[in-house]
Amino acid sequence: MTPGADNREFPEGAAIRPDGMPRRDFVKLLGASIALAGLDGCIREPDQKILPYIDGNNGVIPGVAQHYATSMTIDGFATGLIVESHEGRPTKIEGNPDHPASLGAAGVFEQAAVLQLYDPHRARRVTAGGRATTSQAALAAFAPAALANRVGATGAGLRLLLEPTSSPLTSAWLDRVRERYPSSRVYFHAPLQSAAQLDASRQTFGAPLLPRYDFTQADVVVALDADLLASGPFHLRYARDFSTRRQRPPRAELYVAECSPSPTGNVADNRLAASPTVIARLLASLLSTVAADPRTAARAIAVDHSASTLALSEAEKAWVSSAAGALLRAGARGVVVAGERLPVECHVAAHALNAMLGAAGQTVVYNASPIVGAGEPSHDIMALQADLASGDVDTLVILQGNPCYAAPGNVPLATQIKAIRNTLYLGMYDNETARASTWHIPAAHFLEAWGDSCACDGTESMVQPLIAPLYDGRTNDEILSVLAGAPDTAHALLRQNWQRRYSHVGDIGAAWTDAIQRGLVMGTQPPVTTNVRADAVVPAHRALIASAQAAPSAGTIDAVFAPSRAVYDGRFADNAWLQELPDPITKLTWDNAALLSPRSAQQLGVTSGDVVEVSVGNQSLRIPALVVPGHADGVTSLAIGYGRTGAEAIARGVGVNVNALRTSVAPHAAIGGRIRGTGDHVELAVTQGHWTLEGREDSVLGITPPPAPSDTTPASSQPRKRRPLTLYEPPAPSSAGFGADQWAMVIDLDQCTGCSACVVACQAENNVPVVGKDGVLASREMHWLRIDRYLSGPPETPSFDTQPMLCQHCEKAPCEYVCPVDATVHSDDGLNEMVYNRCVGTRFCSNNCPYKVRRFNWFDYNDELTPVEQMVKNPQVTVRERGVMEKCTFCVQRVRHAQRDADLAGAPHTGPVQTACQQTCPSQAIVFGSLTAPDSEVAKLSNDPRAFSALAEEGTVPRVRYLSRKRNAGA
Repeated sequence: MTPGADNREFPEGAAIRPDGMPRRDFVKLLGASIALAGLDGCIREPDQKILPYIDGNNGVIPGVAQHYATSMTIDGFATGLIVESHEGRPTKIEGNPDHPASLGAAGVFEQAAVLQLYDPHRARRVTAGGRATTSQAALAAFAPAALANRVGATGAGLRLLLEPTSSPLTSAWLDRVRERYPSSRVYFHAPLQSAAQLDASRQTFGAPLLPRYDFTQADVVVALDADLLASGPFHLRYARDFSTRRQRPPRAELYVAECSPSPTGNVADNRLAASPTVIARLLASLLSTVAADPRTAARAIAVDHSASTLALSEAEKAWVSSAAGALLRAGARGVVVAGERLPVECHVAAHALNAMLGAAGQTVVYNASPIVGAGEPSHDIMALQADLASGDVDTLVILQGNPCYAAPGNVPLATQIKAIRNTLYLGMYDNETARASTWHIPAAHFLEAWGDSCACDGTESMVQPLIAPLYDGRTNDEILSVLAGAPDTAHALLRQNWQRRYSHVGDIGAAWTDAIQRGLVMGTQPPVTTNVRADAVVPAHRALIASAQAAPSAGTIDAVFAPSRAVYDGRFADNAWLQELPDPITKLTWDNAALLSPRSAQQLGVTSGDVVEVSVGNQSLRIPALVVPGHADGVTSLAIGYGRTGAEAIARGVGVNVNALRTSVAPHAAIGGRIRGTGDHVELAVTQGHWTLEGREDSVLGITPPPAPSDTTPASSQPRKRRPLTLYEPPAPSSAGFGADQWAMVIDLDQCTGCSACVVACQAENNVPVVGKDGVLASREMHWLRIDRYLSGPPETPSFDTQPMLCQHCEKAPCEYVCPVDATVHSDDGLNEMVYNRCVGTRFCSNNCPYKVRRFNWFDYNDELTPVEQMVKNPQVTVRERGVMEKCTFCVQRVRHAQRDADLAGAPHTGPVQTACQQTCPSQAIVFGSLTAPDSEVAKLSNDPRAFSALAEEGTVPRVRYLSRKRNAGA
């Protein structure tokens, strides 16, 4: 502290508003009813009838939540959701159990989307040239009568730019626009989109097809730079399927080669850190090895078998040998997955491997992409850039996305868009693209919109609003209908298109109702029969060999551009939940960094937090380094989505924009870059600073390390641990019948990937606040549930273990007997409860907790929330003020609700209860229930041979039990 600084914990004026009026006086003067008037005024249900999920009763009962089906779309692919609403306020998002892309699970982006709905930094007004105007004026300027004067009757000067879309409604209206303006052109762009996958299938099969994997049938999975369990349009299903398969013997094997550690790599049985060049070498060698084996002779492709003798390191040889051997043993029950952003040749090699194994049609099927214009030049950003540079464009309509920010550095879209005379941008934020455009219309959030979309398997998914647009937002389809000269509401457009497409259905009204209630139209696109073209595989294999044999230039480093696990491509950068969510691997928050392996960092002479300069071609940027064990040598990983300069207050200035280093030729990886230290240092907000257990794996993770070579004591004669002594009285036996529940949780560490979906779900359900970067730097993060990540082995090739850590609800809780005011107490049904009104903030309980899972609310983080921001709060959970301790409650509000329902129904036992973390978990790693319930899964698992308690020697007797991770032989 500096001399003279106020060092008190709560300095005078800390609770005073900047205008000098204490908040308590403010509330006293205005009254609670006036303070809440603004909140009520924000709530307005959609004008059209919306239908609850399954149950058709649309009556709203105060205090009783309603649930509605809808879909969220990212990069054109839909994920089905169920949204909880309280008196017209969407507050919680879950997965739709009927939807093939979610199966009831939800990821971090889906969970956090509800906070984006209430973001006070969303665009609130229509602007023209930066000045406020009306939506009527904006729409009139782009109606056919006005457009014809500028772009001609055929629309020769009209261009449209959209994000990739699979919406049947949007596709129909794009056709209507083309009919009216046949000379117009339509383009699509997403910064993370890769044409390699579709180009490879076109070369290999003769058609642009998407692979879809069935991991429930796979005995062996080989993933190359593919985070298939935690990213991508079908990852929620893949995580569920792979978890389901691993529970059946024989245990499925997972081989992973990747540049930077990922949640998929966390659970791999054999993981290899590999740069993009090394991955090409691995695929070339793997293809040669499998093709040369007699077991694939019937389907073999005559590739160059000498590639199996490429100059592989010993570790690479061992990985290829193990993976190839496992695949050959599995045959048709093996599958190879190539990451979406790998080059075309890698995808061709993966297709060839799956064909030779006989996996096609069993563990992998192919279907036509539902994306409009998939694989066509309209998805090439260079085609758009050349068109804009021609000078023939008078009017450009941009429907969402943020191309001025997200375009590669060598594509000057922002400059070109500013030069166009008439530009209309439909977007949720006053961002970089909005500021480059002439007109800006606020876009509707998907929870405010009617529409449709498709999952990557072709399942048609409905988009249903739960609330009327907060800021008069419009949808893509409404703007397209204006361009086509037939403006209407999104609901009317959707219903009309539905009637045209399903006119053959007998009862169109019943079909519509069923689709809206379920959130989807049952049925998927049928798989396509494929035949591999050898004339495509052979040259692709040769190209892989050539790239693998190319010697890297001295002193260079490769740069890999990856989606941020927090903000994706930047679209979620203003979402505080996601900004504060610790990265599953690095535990970094509120920033991006240049990830480096320990060896690369040592060679550069840098440590975590040291600022480095990364250069690709003639572009360079400064970014802090972060040393990551298990990262590939000779390469740095850079997350896109940061360094925003728009009006989003939370996103602005957070991290570094790495898009400047990307090029249209190499948007996902740059070979031959350079990196150097600058001598500067910054503090990174990392929530976990220690990564090893110092030999305590047995007590924390239930993993018994192998005996030392000198230990010759037979296992049967080794001393067993004694039960810890205790001063507590034994618990009284529970009475029979209702009220006899004893709640407990079991977490299977073998299924947990560490994806962190549970962390955001807990935050949304329990009104957990964010504290900002400064708060995280002070170790004051508030998450009730954290994901601990531990490493063992050498830093170059570590083994990873993740452990969700929450309040253990100890039967003999150390926190309870040190609390001087009885604020933390034990319930009759085994919950460790917090009485917030009693807590005076001594923090004795936190000091006495061996698990460090209790959070102290240092400040009133909810004090400055606007009425709109308050709408996200769950009304069934207390919003805590400063100075109290808070922690996981096992979602007690859900438990009590289920108990009330059982009591009203006269049931002897409480029905099934799902905590928020359990409900959203993609891999079903969390099980919650009553130990006394008949046939309780949690009771069975608590007595599983793999079950253990964290820090059991402390004698706390936790109600949270863990199942230790399994290890495949030889892994």
